[in-house]
Amino acid sequence: MAPDSKEDKDLARTPTRIGVIGCGVISGIYIENAKKLDAIECVAVADTNLEAARFRASQYDVPKACSPEELLADPSIEIVLNLTPHRLHGQVAMQILEAGKHPYTEKPLTVYTEDSKRVLALAAQKGLRVGGAPDTFFGGAWQTARKAIDDGLIGEPIAAMANLHARPSPAAEQGPRPTQTGARATVASAVSFYQTDYFAYGVSAAFDRGPYYLNALIHLLGPAKSVVGSAKKTFDQRMRFGEKLKVNSPSHVAGIIEFANDVTCQFLMTNDVYDTGLPHIEVYGTEGSLRCIDPNNFPGPIYLRKPDSSELVEIKCQHGYNQNSRGVGVADMAVAIRNGRPHRASGEMAAHVVEIINAIHESAADGQRHILSTTCAQPKALPLGLADWTIDD
Repeated sequence: MAPDSKEDKDLARTPTRIGVIGCGVISGIYIENAKKLDAIECVAVADTNLEAARFRASQYDVPKACSPEELLADPSIEIVLNLTPHRLHGQVAMQILEAGKHPYTEKPLTVYTEDSKRVLALAAQKGLRVGGAPDTFFGGAWQTARKAIDDGLIGEPIAAMANLHARPSPAAEQGPRPTQTGARATVASAVSFYQTDYFAYGVSAAFDRGPYYLNALIHLLGPAKSVVGSAKKTFDQRMRFGEKLKVNSPSHVAGIIEFANDVTCQFLMTNDVYDTGLPHIEVYGTEGSLRCIDPNNFPGPIYLRKPDSSELVEIKCQHGYNQNSRGVGVADMAVAIRNGRPHRASGEMAAHVVEIINAIHESAADGQRHILSTTCAQPKALPLGLADWTIDD
């Protein structure tokens, strides 16, 4: 329920205190943006490498740098951003829930489907929320695309296509790793799991970049109901920033995703081929087609083609969040908790994404169509006129 008393309204205007566990590369932009989002306040950062936590606290004037255990023991913190390596996401999310706090986890929510279900079950038992990245679908580009579909500009959606060709250039494969600056800078003692585990199951393209595509598609089309998949490991070893890594999982993953509204989507996530400039996401309808941007981004042009023209026409963006706004999903979750409404970057959607990715791999292994056991609500579109760094009630 929305707040109705003066005390409730005052509480609703008080920023929700959040903490961060995991102070690697991605943490910088979250902490930086938390200062811009009125709904949240970052009061503590934690890492098993205390030097990394102290670096982030100093960089962004966060009051406390501490161990994860100390952060979880702080009764004033309501939401904890889980920015740990992929393989730890489920374990840390459970620890956050056991501490009586709401976890918001970087993608993927967990590596395996059953772990996602356990996270949601514990949250339900404790009366807590779960949130999950990515929140790029809050971006102006994706809200523009959603409005175009909702307004009927392409008629009834029939099909979609999603492509990621993510093989780096030979120069990038041979290294060295580029020096990070600004929000992406880290302490010298921090070693990214992307350097050591990139071709492990749960890390490579399908799990690392796939959630951007799937969240965007669910935002545009709603949940999925089944998948058919094909997957292979093209190379036994790969170079990454000058180091030879063993490839432990399929690195070329393709599937057909059938959505609950009967839209079918061709889905390709690969670390094995060089990009040729194919569109990242397109949606095809009975009265037109929509070309979208890389869903790793918030802003960008959205194009419409109508049947009576061979030209792509850019749709004017009337929405905010046209910059890297990572963390807006956390702020939306904070406001939703206070006001008793669903949050958009929900744990149910994050768990649904995990199952879609795993089911494609499982279908590739057994040759069968997989009916999905999870579902989620289609996130509510953002209202027109919403200012940057603000959240609707």
